[in-house]
Amino acid sequence: MNSHQRRFLLCLLLGCSTGLTGCSSLSYYLKSASGQWQIMRREQPIQNVIADRDTDAVLRQRLVFVRGVLDFAHTRLHLPDNGSYRNYADLGRPYVTWNVVATPALSLKPKQWCYLFAGCLSYRGYFSRKDAEAYADRLRRRGFDVYVGGVRAYSTLGWFRDPVLNTMLGEEDWEIARLLFHELAHQKLYIENEVDVDEGFAETVARIGLSRWLQTRPPATRRQVRTELRQESALMALLRDYSGRLNRLYRSHLPDGEKRARKLQLFHRLQDDYRRLKRRWGGDDRYDTWMEDNLNNAKLAAVATYHDLVPALMGVYDATGRDLNRFYKYMEGLKNCGHAALLRGIETYSPGYRCRAGKAGKVAAERFTAPLKP
Repeated sequence: MNSHQRRFLLCLLLGCSTGLTGCSSLSYYLKSASGQWQIMRREQPIQNVIADRDTDAVLRQRLVFVRGVLDFAHTRLHLPDNGSYRNYADLGRPYVTWNVVATPALSLKPKQWCYLFAGCLSYRGYFSRKDAEAYADRLRRRGFDVYVGGVRAYSTLGWFRDPVLNTMLGEEDWEIARLLFHELAHQKLYIENEVDVDEGFAETVARIGLSRWLQTRPPATRRQVRTELRQESALMALLRDYSGRLNRLYRSHLPDGEKRARKLQLFHRLQDDYRRLKRRWGGDDRYDTWMEDNLNNAKLAAVATYHDLVPALMGVYDATGRDLNRFYKYMEGLKNCGHAALLRGIETYSPGYRCRAGKAGKVAAERFTAPLKP
């Protein structure tokens, strides 16, 4: 561990956060430091894991595959080559963290939490599912719609050399590649307090990267993946449609009781439309658990964080001539914009677009310290 990393963990352990008060905040923040430390303790160089004769053959194959994807990311996508994903850690669980997302009962606007190193985010991460569920229950008792979702990877935004985790390797090859492109994109660009832009940017880079990477795969693989991506896009469009309907309902002048009743009706219709969509796919049930289990505002908000700005960001990429370096440079030029100017620069591309306005103040929210950026 270098001095930069030691100072980071010391800061966590000493509690040097903005507005950190109360035992519950201190407990949360110490558990975050402990969770990060436990990951670091389990790391070992991937080359050693591959060379070890006792390594499971499937794991060895996956790690060799990861090395190839990283080379592609660095050379073809111009993503950072800073030592991340050169180590491996088996955490002995299916997810590295669990995120809690919460919205008011009659709103799709997610609750915000602010962190010392990552700014304000629309989710709160836990290394323990039990802790995440306990906090989620507290929010439910306060009347929030709540979603607890497992996270396969997160970025420490350059504070550490992030490792490959066992939680990242349980998917198909193309999903592993997309995940690595997404996480490396966070190291390429991160704008504090702009979680929708950050996640949208990372997802856009992941899509671009996946499209380019697929050109190196056999035709049968390309056809299969493109079919799955079309299905994913159809589901995202369905969710955006119903998010729009719900937003119009919540902004209406109807009494709250009527809004709640119509909200339930809309979610039932959404599930019915999903089942019809699934039948057109030939019965593919990949999304069943997510769609059928406690579908609510918080789930839709979680999806929106990652996907709502992707069409506009893909438009920026197209406008730059599909030149990744030009795309990165343009986005880097928006970093110091205030929120409105930042969105305007994304939605209305102009090669010379620059803004002088300072960034907006942090969102008023509960403040906790954690190094996590899923």
